[in-house]
Amino acid sequence: MRHPTLALVVLVALAVVGLPDGVHAQKSFKVGAIVPVSGPAAAFGLGVQRGLELAAEDVGVFTVAGEKYKLEVVTYDTVYAPDKTVAAINRAVYNDNVKYGVIIGAGVHPPILPIIRETGFLDFAFAAAGRQITNPDNPTAFRIMASSDQLYQTYAVAIAEKLGGKRIAFLGPNDELGKNDAKAIKAEVEKLKAKGVSFVGDEYYERGARDFGPALLRLIAQKPDIIDTDGSPTGSIALIAKQARELGYNGYFVNSTAVLEAKAISDIAGKAGENIIALRIWANPPTKLYTELAERHQKKYGEAAPGTLWETYGAARWLVDTIVKADTFDTKKVADALAGSTYAAHPFGAASWGGEKAYGIKRQIIMPIPAAILKNGKWEPFDVRSGKFE
Repeated sequence: MRHPTLALVVLVALAVVGLPDGVHAQKSFKVGAIVPVSGPAAAFGLGVQRGLELAAEDVGVFTVAGEKYKLEVVTYDTVYAPDKTVAAINRAVYNDNVKYGVIIGAGVHPPILPIIRETGFLDFAFAAAGRQITNPDNPTAFRIMASSDQLYQTYAVAIAEKLGGKRIAFLGPNDELGKNDAKAIKAEVEKLKAKGVSFVGDEYYERGARDFGPALLRLIAQKPDIIDTDGSPTGSIALIAKQARELGYNGYFVNSTAVLEAKAISDIAGKAGENIIALRIWANPPTKLYTELAERHQKKYGEAAPGTLWETYGAARWLVDTIVKADTFDTKKVADALAGSTYAAHPFGAASWGGEKAYGIKRQIIMPIPAAILKNGKWEPFDVRSGKFE
């Protein structure tokens, strides 16, 4: 009589032998999503997490230095707070041995940059701002969205001229991002001084604020045609628009560095959300891949894709391609290889790295930059520009 335990061992062994290559004996390549997945900026973080998850599905098993690997997404909730971001990256690097990741927020980057430099962590920075992040001291920090400098140089003058705006104001977060971006827009508006365009005032709010009335009253008193709201997240810009309209403001809003969700704005602000112009939002899909990812996200998660999904997906696929070609996980070697590469299959269109003249190092992504305007609760096309940035 055959021993039942022996029979079971034989069956398991046969099952393992019959498995296709790559299902077993593969190692994990961990990529951290060091992002807010709770709080007012949660949509940004969920877009990053899900972009990485879709990329992991498509990457499958890959080989580096003769070993098989599969991309594993590890999420660390930062709630968009600097102290929690420091704790998250420390946990990722020192506890979980994560060497690569996407980190959201210009405002949270200053305290984590020393950790990134010390450990060689390869940071795909989903953050605006400018030289504070992108500079020769931070060779493993790659910005995967347009920088504030790039966005303002590409669009500030163009939008003012297209709308016929003469008086420009600024309302942004009271942090590294807001202070940097106020300087950037002031420099661009100065170029239009001869044409009668002027910068009429700047105000700042603490992240998480819900009452913007006092700041808006001071700005509206200056009779602006355009209020730039910098990187205000969806919930904040919706409240800003609603409160500004109640105070009598009838001009335009421009949201330069955040990724906004049209439905959420309309749910909160209603008609007050009309005439918000947002950069980096495609009203019309730029590529077939863009549409496919939107459809996959809807099917998998049961809701429309957050705006950060596509840039994260593109960065993750580009990273794995570079690691495979470089045949190493050494972050400094991968950073050198990545900086010299291009990627034709980005969901926004062909991408490369630039910013050497502006920042002293090629770590700024270069790809098409769209602009859309909110009408009747939906984004409509406003403009598309190359995003060229030296």
